[in-house]
Amino acid sequence: MTASSIAKDLRAEIRAGTYKPGDRLPSEAALMTTYGVARMTARHGLSMLKDEGLTVTRHGSGVFVRSFDPIVFDSTGSASDDSTITPVMDETDAGLTVRTLAVTPEEDPTEEARKALGLEPGVQVTTRERLHVKGRKPMLHGVSYVPASIAAGTPIAEDEIGPGGTYARLKELGHEPVKFHEDVVARMPTIEEIEALRIEPGTAVLQVMRTALDSEGVAVEYSRIVLDGGEFMLRYNFDA
Repeated sequence: MTASSIAKDLRAEIRAGTYKPGDRLPSEAALMTTYGVARMTARHGLSMLKDEGLTVTRHGSGVFVRSFDPIVFDSTGSASDDSTITPVMDETDAGLTVRTLAVTPEEDPTEEARKALGLEPGVQVTTRERLHVKGRKPMLHGVSYVPASIAAGTPIAEDEIGPGGTYARLKELGHEPVKFHEDVVARMPTIEEIEALRIEPGTAVLQVMRTALDSEGVAVEYSRIVLDGGEFMLRYNFDA
């Protein structure tokens, strides 16, 4: 009996509902007895499920089936308060709070942001960095960039941006976003992201890159958001 076979059996039982989210899986000792294998084989079988993101290890307690009750992140919905990409959460109340980590009124943008906004080298932006938290667990890290020529001297360049967030302020300034371009990639997190979002091993992140354009086709905001892939589900609605 191999570790892969043990993982295959346990995976099938998880999918069949024999082990439900939050349930404790058999211990290494129990698997050794059931399958007649060495401890390292049993341990490797359990670690394979962890690498797949199906389980979590609680030191001193054992290995448990991972729960996945995703926050629905609807990028095609209307704007929500103080958000970098105007998500619409599902009706069950996502319970997220937003912490403004930094607001830099005038600075040179990253190359990525400069290209997205179509800015010439040397043109500055206002940068807003936020962390979305549920309880004590960080869920989402977002950085948005608005050309300083638009944001300077407005609430966009202040810590307290006011109701409706960046998009509401842009509308008041005559730069209401009416079209968006969005790219999404799934990837493994960096060490810094693992620490900042407290990501479980084996969990990918979703990186969302959104450019907002006004009615004249001018890019007025660029956002780069990293979400814990074990906590979110992205939703898109579009016509056929």
